[in-house]
Amino acid sequence: MNGAFLLATRGSKLALWQANATRDALLAAQPSGRFELEVIESSGDKDQKSELGRFGRTGIFTAEVDHAVLSGQAHCGVHSLKDMTTTLPQGLMLASALARGPVEDVLVTMDGRKLSDLPAGARVATGSVRRIAMLKRARPDLEVVAIRGNVDTRLAKLARGEADALLMAHAGLARLGLTRNISEVLPLSAFLPAVGQGIVGLVCRSEDGETQRKLAGIGDEEAYAEAHAERALLAALHGGCNAPVGARARVVESALSLQACVLSLDGRTVLEDRIAGLAADAVLLGRQLADRLIARGARELIAQARQGA
Repeated sequence: MNGAFLLATRGSKLALWQANATRDALLAAQPSGRFELEVIESSGDKDQKSELGRFGRTGIFTAEVDHAVLSGQAHCGVHSLKDMTTTLPQGLMLASALARGPVEDVLVTMDGRKLSDLPAGARVATGSVRRIAMLKRARPDLEVVAIRGNVDTRLAKLARGEADALLMAHAGLARLGLTRNISEVLPLSAFLPAVGQGIVGLVCRSEDGETQRKLAGIGDEEAYAEAHAERALLAALHGGCNAPVGARARVVESALSLQACVLSLDGRTVLEDRIAGLAADAVLLGRQLADRLIARGARELIAQARQGA
């Protein structure tokens, strides 16, 4: 690997922001080190037309980056945690997570209108099954428009009039300095975020102890525990990265609280619950909350949403 520590990343502006933030943290911890980016094109980047729910496999934004790490092409993979598969490829581990950014969804309109201001029939664009379900619950009179592409592409489509509004992640816009485009930060009570939203996840080979130590040294313990709780919940639900599931873990000192919801695709059926305990038991708490939702029919709602997506 030419003597440098290589970080595999997608090539979008947001992915590069995440990779450079990781590189800066590594340099701060080891000023004499050589840390370089290895840009990898993902399946999701190559295909900008297909709807996310129709790809037929998970990990469309992460598989190629993960392969680069597994094959020894890079030491570390840098991901938006919400894009990661709930079960990592054999031989990989989630070694660390950067400090969490804003977790909310936001509404973007050209004229600053809020969700309640949009007229009936207004076209709201999103590529997320979760956001579709939550939007239909909040405003069933609106039209959902499918959209793909990076942040700039989506904003350009809005400016061209291909939609009247966008649903996007607060963290991505904040990290790219584009918060001026936000018309409304949507309340968590109505739009619970995707699992891992706002978290940058760092993966490496399970057998690579040296890289694990490097990444752990720059990680945020609270974000790491929140990531494990939310990912354990989604894995137990058999949800995948584009399911109508919202979750928000919050760690304060040694305590962790976890809230979750599972929706039908039309937003009419909503299962909600929460749990609290020790941050050290993050994975256990995620599984326990999932079990409670499963007992109420969560897996059936997810399966139905997949069929209808």
